[in-house]
Amino acid sequence: MEELVEKAKHKDEEAYEKLITEIEPVLYKVARARLDNEDDIHDAISETIFSAYKKLHKLKENKYFQTWIIRILINKCNYIYKTNNRHIKLIEKSTSFGDINYYDNSIDKVESKINFEMLIDCLNYDEKIVFVLYFYLKYDTTEIAKILNINVNTIKSRFQRGKKKIAEEFRKGGVEYDK
Repeated sequence: MEELVEKAKHKDEEAYEKLITEIEPVLYKVARARLDNEDDIHDAISETIFSAYKKLHKLKENKYFQTWIIRILINKCNYIYKTNNRHIKLIEKSTSFGDINYYDNSIDKVESKINFEMLIDCLNYDEKIVFVLYFYLKYDTTEIAKILNINVNTIKSRFQRGKKKIAEEFRKGGVEYDK
């Protein structure tokens, strides 16, 4: 991967395409942890790929390419999430009359089989991103702390809190998924 990064730094578009092809499933999983809408996920990934290509020359160590691009993606996802959240609140406010809410933000139906995404669905974003980075991407807690730019103990406590929530959901017999 480091050789491809070096070639891409020298504006080798084919090398950059290969890098993105390798890392795209990882980018999708990270974006999916933050965003629910497929269009938003693809927008965040596309913007990340474009932004990373423009700023690739700023990457100091090629071996940190994946960590670097994930950081960019997380920032893009956070921006989209915050922007969407503001719009949703405005729409809900303008379409809500008493107990009747005409706005329905649950568009997609989630498959009924148990998978990782459903398992972590009961977690908040801060816990979800830790689980995705740890289980999907195999980062350790120290690396996750660097990616998210927070203390390693915070990562550990989010991980523990998330595990407790998941265990509680299992004790309850699972969650009804109707998204």
